Amino acid sequence: MGRYYPESKVETKGFMATHYDALLNLVTSGRYSPFIKKSIGLMGIEPTDRILDLGTGTGRNACLMIKHLSKEGRLIGIDISHEMISQFKKNCASFPNAEIVHARADRSLPFRERFDKVFISFVLHGLPQNAREVIIENAFEVLKDNGSFSILDYNESSYDKMPFYVKIPFKLIECSYAFDFIERDWKQILRDHDFGDFEEYFFFNDYVRLLKAKKVNSNKERHVRIAVPTSDGMTIFQGMLGKAKEICIYEIENGMQFRLIEKRSNPHANAMQHLKTLDVYELVRDCTTIISANIGKKGIKRLQERNMKLLFRKGDIEEALADVIHGGRKDDR
Repeated sequence: MGRYYPESKVETKGFMATHYDALLNLVTSGRYSPFIKKSIGLMGIEPTDRILDLGTGTGRNACLMIKHLSKEGRLIGIDISHEMISQFKKNCASFPNAEIVHARADRSLPFRERFDKVFISFVLHGLPQNAREVIIENAFEVLKDNGSFSILDYNESSYDKMPFYVKIPFKLIECSYAFDFIERDWKQILRDHDFGDFEEYFFFNDYVRLLKAKKVNSNKERHVRIAVPTSDGMTIFQGMLGKAKEICIYEIENGMQFRLIEKRSNPHANAMQHLKTLDVYELVRDCTTIISANIGKKGIKRLQERNMKLLFRKGDIEEALADVIHGGRKDDR
């Protein structure tokens, strides 16, 4: 099976996965071990904590976290690489309170309010923004009230303003998603997902940061944004998604009612067909769902790779939205 995100470099297979820890030591000139040990020490792990490690990899970081736990504490790691899972099992074999699950962090997880801490290290930067938003939402869902989410990754910065000795290796090593990652305001993004009470610690001349946030508002109504292509504001556009001149953005509040919050013009309506869907995805990147009458096979694949839920409907927009709220599943993908 190929990568879920072909442009990403955080999904490792083959030689790189098998020798991941050794390669990491090599490229960091041996500085990774003391750096990650210090970072984990700043998480404030309590002996009885339950920890979820997203993208746990070889278990190297997990082993350090488990050493802070008592027998009552527990760590569950999640990874998609079978090579990494094999190494995790070997490295964590002496810890009976460690478990590894084969799963994707950017898909719904089978946990609800079970963990005191969630940790993710150098994964978010290698994924598209829609996948990052899903992971953040998953972290919120699995944490107990006042549980903490720790993100160890690149700090916010500007690639253009980096000195050449940082800019050159960053460009050589990192994928295109990383350039987008460093330009975003991550505290604001976390606030939008009901996290707060931030703590941050900086490393490597402030180019790396441990950002800790608490789940502060578990009772707030949850909002889901849905994008609907249209030509008249009332009916779903009948042609290919990318040809729609306008896209209405609706918000479903707490799974009960919907409201129109914005109409967006599609500047890509007259672009070459094979570029349309990807461009439209960027136009609606803050939405989780698209309701459309027609999307080509390549478009479906691209959108699903970016975790967009696709609902195929025709006719009246409000009827389609009501159908979604009441659980209609006709031709969903």
